[in-house]
Amino acid sequence: MTPIMAMQSQTQRSLLLGFIGSIVCCGLVGVYCLVIGQFGEFEARVLGTTAVVGAASILGLASAIPWERRRWHPIGPVGLAAVAVALVFVLVAIWADLPWRSRITEMFLKTMGVACVVGVALPHVGLLSLARLRREYAWMRRCTAFVIAALAAMIACTIITEIDDDEWFRAMGVVGIAVVCGTIAVPVLHRVSAIRVREAIRTVELLLSITCPRCNKTQDLPVGRSKCAQCGLIFLIEIEEEHCQTCGYPLYRLESTACPECGTPIIQDTAQ
Repeated sequence: MTPIMAMQSQTQRSLLLGFIGSIVCCGLVGVYCLVIGQFGEFEARVLGTTAVVGAASILGLASAIPWERRRWHPIGPVGLAAVAVALVFVLVAIWADLPWRSRITEMFLKTMGVACVVGVALPHVGLLSLARLRREYAWMRRCTAFVIAALAAMIACTIITEIDDDEWFRAMGVVGIAVVCGTIAVPVLHRVSAIRVREAIRTVELLLSITCPRCNKTQDLPVGRSKCAQCGLIFLIEIEEEHCQTCGYPLYRLESTACPECGTPIIQDTAQ
């Protein structure tokens, strides 16, 4: 594993642990408030902090996975940075005693709002990049990413300029509906594309010769879940075929230099 891949995996583990820890803290605060019978400002701040950390962990995971899989770089690392910046702003707003109704506080809150919008939009786009779509469906993902960016820009503009116009909010609603529809359609098309690929090319059933590490019995076992015929040791055999990183098309015995499905150049392994 390369240092970059190790760092990406460690980032995902840390974010997952942060999410789990925030859930535990929320539960403990809730139990504490029920037992003690009071819910003051300090308890509210602790509960808000754990909720924000949990949300940031989920958004961070949504950015770390595309980063690890090298999808639409640099959406992943930029999304992680945006989530981190938004988290800092929100934590400062929770714990700092800001002078309300001052110009500095107003600018701070507007900046925080824009940071939160960007911190949600970039992981959203990063998750879309994980879908493997056939060429005829790729336009849906591009359009969805565009409307996500458009909605984020409109919300940020509303926060900064304090727009109060009915037509503007109607336009935002239309773009928001398009975001929801595209977000639902892309995963569905991902599944449809996978079904069509599997129907086009199917791998034959395989039997692998395995020597049991416990009883040293050599035997032929199928791919999937099986067990040693002599000692009963459980095996889980998985085979991951080489496939196009863009559309998922299988590349087994493919002699061309580009994917026949989407045209993505295929990087040949020159290692001997």
